[in-house]
Amino acid sequence: MSTPLAMAVGKANASTVTGASDSRDLITLFYATTRQPHGPAASRRYGEDFGEELRLGVATLRVDEGTATARETRALPPLSVQERPTLELENLDEQAVVGTGADLDFLSPEAASFFAEVDDALSASVDKDVFLYVHGGNNSVYRTAAQAAQYRQFTGRGSVVVAFAWPTVDYYLSYATDVRNAKRSVPAFAQLIELLARHTRAEHINILAHSAGVRIVSAALAAIGSAPAERERWHARMRLGEIYYAAADLEMKTFVRDLRDYVDLPLRVTLQANRSDPVLAILALASGKSRAGRPNFNDLSDAERALLREWVTESRLDIVDVTSDRAGDPGGHVFWFERRWVSSDVLLEFTYHAPPATRGLEATRQDGLRRWVFPADYEQRAATAAANLHLR
Repeated sequence: MSTPLAMAVGKANASTVTGASDSRDLITLFYATTRQPHGPAASRRYGEDFGEELRLGVATLRVDEGTATARETRALPPLSVQERPTLELENLDEQAVVGTGADLDFLSPEAASFFAEVDDALSASVDKDVFLYVHGGNNSVYRTAAQAAQYRQFTGRGSVVVAFAWPTVDYYLSYATDVRNAKRSVPAFAQLIELLARHTRAEHINILAHSAGVRIVSAALAAIGSAPAERERWHARMRLGEIYYAAADLEMKTFVRDLRDYVDLPLRVTLQANRSDPVLAILALASGKSRAGRPNFNDLSDAERALLREWVTESRLDIVDVTSDRAGDPGGHVFWFERRWVSSDVLLEFTYHAPPATRGLEATRQDGLRRWVFPADYEQRAATAAANLHLR
């Protein structure tokens, strides 16, 4: 992960309480998976095949400091690529299994213990929200854990992170298998959201989904939002916080159709748009359907475009044009953790629940819709924004 601008994590780094299971050279985070398990539960391995059950556990990663000092490892100021600490997945400890169709109000002793541990971590953390990370396709369990752990590290370990590791094949030509497994993982992910809402005291459940992981999150939230009883309960609790879609590999029409069912449930939905995303360009060319992360609004009907305008105007949906990030090459598919300005904006949004203007972004219009861009003086604006937000 590209080290975010230092001011973006000011609040968390200033007052973080390292979890009891964390030491200076270890990072722990929670995980949930629909992968088939191998080996003993205390030191699990997970393959590439889909499993119906939702498996819950704790991942431990070791920080390889390299040339970084202990102070640098904790605070993570801007470092060069050579100096930046690396992460090694040390262990996966599976603690509970939740079956398909299980009664979510009545937990097994093992599942109850797992969610009690999540609550203990929330009590010891500055950030009282749960950060739920859903990876994209062609991703190994190690990369999933490492990407999620970097978010925890860059908040000064002041955040509670849960990584959802759905089964993907670690080979780029197995895209169809990944899409199929994403669809099959939707019910288990919806279960996970429900379990976190029912059995933790998290103030909000924040979700960041990358690439094909957006398919899982979008479909799960649409399923929750389309059930009248569930809508009423989520409205009453307002537990869904920030929903952030990075490089969304989801057909534009499907994105709008799903969003119609849940747009009023979270605090905010953020769609990252990148006109220079080569992966989404290839997928659109192959299928003839543009992706939400590289949208072609001509794919939508007049009614669908009207819905988008309404959501954007009401700030239910924020479109962040990451092509405007001038800190490097605009091409790429992993902007949220590779690009410094974008990762800083992600941290400001999730840490403070701040709208785009408050985070230092600038409004513009394209295709008749408001978009948020990174101005040339973004670093100065973001520094001011972070200082003001920290004083709230």
